[in-house]
Amino acid sequence: MRVKSRKINYDIVAHLYSFITGFLYILGGGLTEKAFKRIFFAEFITAKGNEEVLDICCANGKGTQFLASHFRQGRVTGVDLNPAMISFAIKNTKKTSNVNFRVGDCTKMDFPDNSFDFVNSFLALHEIPTQLVKVVLKEIKRVLKDTGRLLVFDFKVPEKSTLDLNFVYYALRLIEDESAARFMMIDQIKYIENQGFKLIHSKEYHNGFTRAYLFEIDKSVSSGLV
Repeated sequence: MRVKSRKINYDIVAHLYSFITGFLYILGGGLTEKAFKRIFFAEFITAKGNEEVLDICCANGKGTQFLASHFRQGRVTGVDLNPAMISFAIKNTKKTSNVNFRVGDCTKMDFPDNSFDFVNSFLALHEIPTQLVKVVLKEIKRVLKDTGRLLVFDFKVPEKSTLDLNFVYYALRLIEDESAARFMMIDQIKYIENQGFKLIHSKEYHNGFTRAYLFEIDKSVSSGLV
């Protein structure tokens, strides 16, 4: 978990993270984590060269490394609140020259306005306490350039689910905290758009239990036209 309000042993999380996520990928879709991320990022990324890229809540840096392979002429920065995760990320990407990592809080990032062409949030927003998600999205919008893109990949309760929502919520609470369960059940597109973004493209994976969204900054909101 990557937010200050949660007390957790960072070293234990860092050591178990790769094993747990790797197992979930195979269970959810039959592809390994590496194979899925290779396909996923290729679908959503079109690099033009020299982009500045931010990977929030980057964990062990494996996703950051895939970003770096797609933005070969650019520079990718991974940020995570967990110092042990950052140590793993640095070790995992020793041979990758266009990445760097730092310990940081995504609710108050130490970057100037308009710093990045592309921001990646991979399985990150559901981990953030409900009251802080809007703060994080506001920070992302601040550091993103006017022509930049935000890519979000996260868990989502399938829209066509016939299960009672109360049952779904309490089932999710068995494996996730309240903030995560609630984020998986909301209209994520509407929620993110309400923070000043505009959807460009979306796609569901793993039988609808994960979803990807590509956003741009909604300039009509930024300019006060709405």
